[in-house]
Amino acid sequence: MTTIYLVRHGRTLFNLLNKVQGISDTPLLKEGERKAEELGERFKQEGITFDAAYSSDLSRAVKTAHLLLSHSANPDLPVIETADLRETSFGMFEGEPNDDVWARAGEESGNPELNGGAPDEIRIEGLSALKRLDTTGYGESYEDVRDRLEHILDRLASSGKTSILAVSHGMFINCAVYTLAKQRKHLPPIPNTSVTKLIYKDGRFEIAYVGRTEDL
Repeated sequence: MTTIYLVRHGRTLFNLLNKVQGISDTPLLKEGERKAEELGERFKQEGITFDAAYSSDLSRAVKTAHLLLSHSANPDLPVIETADLRETSFGMFEGEPNDDVWARAGEESGNPELNGGAPDEIRIEGLSALKRLDTTGYGESYEDVRDRLEHILDRLASSGKTSILAVSHGMFINCAVYTLAKQRKHLPPIPNTSVTKLIYKDGRFEIAYVGRTEDL
């Protein structure tokens, strides 16, 4: 059995400003750094250790992983960086206000429910609309993200490790939940430095919980 603790990075400047971040990077806020350290302490207090650690190669995730581990029971564990854990790329919409971007997606897709306040299952369905509008060639649809997701899950499942830390991003984590739940699950928000627990057993993944900040 392999347990994967999928952690969203700490809060950043673009999170504070409610802007689309995607594969762009802004620094962790002091709050984000502190919460990452506190999460490492919480893992340690709850007796959770890791025998492997992975991170998106974006700096906000990498820094979160190192800060978390430095306060965990495994402070010297190396972090394996991979583009497979990156956030969804939003192409030309990177850095734009979230509400404006999702309103554009709603207009393009003809879905009035798709807006800045929409839950992630509706936003995920709207990614293809943003990709159609994007002129940079860097925008990703859900299917693009799912391909990366399946690759990293296969890698983690076959790693031979029993307890894995993986630091990623909010939309990516909810794409994982959406995929593993066969697109039938209402997707809750994924708070910064929250934990989503996946278990791989008998050839399949199960979702233990989503977006927790305590009782890990």
